[in-house]
Amino acid sequence: MADEPDRRTGLLEQIADTALDDDYYVVRAGRYSQSREFNTALTGVVLGLFALLVTMAVIQTRSDRPATERERASLIANVDARKKVLTSRENTAASLRAAVAELRASTNRSDPAYEMLRVETGDRAARGPGITLTATPTSNDDRRNTNHLTDNDLQILVNGLWYAGAEAISVNGRRIGTMSAIRTAGGGITVNYDPIGPPYVIVALGNEDTLESRFNDNPSGRHWLGRVQALRVRNEVTSSDQLTVPAVTAQRLTPIHAKAIEDPR
Repeated sequence: MADEPDRRTGLLEQIADTALDDDYYVVRAGRYSQSREFNTALTGVVLGLFALLVTMAVIQTRSDRPATERERASLIANVDARKKVLTSRENTAASLRAAVAELRASTNRSDPAYEMLRVETGDRAARGPGITLTATPTSNDDRRNTNHLTDNDLQILVNGLWYAGAEAISVNGRRIGTMSAIRTAGGGITVNYDPIGPPYVIVALGNEDTLESRFNDNPSGRHWLGRVQALRVRNEVTSSDQLTVPAVTAQRLTPIHAKAIEDPR
């Protein structure tokens, strides 16, 4: 009975060792050996393709490098050139500011001629005698109708007042200067690019005793009177010895492109 455990142990080991048929090992050895050979060949092909791609990428990078370097050099040169232009323009602007400051410092602002020049150019508000012309369109002067007061009518009116001797003019509170404009925009009239509407109030400084009569006698005045009669516009003219007109806005006072011509003397 003492030998029975050893006999059972040997039997279990024998069963474990012979659990699979010998043919299984034969088939397994043939199949998996072929698979390993196939995997090795596929791995070699993949590695070869990867090496080819890396080589092509390196060659392409080397061939593109000169063009990239030229583009980079061109960009750097362009940036440097623009920096030089900017520096030059900044220096020019600083020089012009210094020149303007010097001119302002050298101007005798207490000189009456200086103040009169500012009034004539519209740089300062002005007051004095003159006339006020108020044009009020009636209901017949509808903007949907082509027969209404236009920017051209107001232009002719202002020119007629200048011709009659006006020294300063404003239209609905907008001073008329050498760079002013009376135009039509968006179906309405603008003065100095500000929209205005009826009633149109024109203030003209000048000799109040002769300004109206001289206006009525000149061609522009006659054209205006004909227009207001045809359109049935209420046209009222009053005179006063204390009228005021504002200064011209800065945008319509400073020339940008016009340059002074040096006196040949």
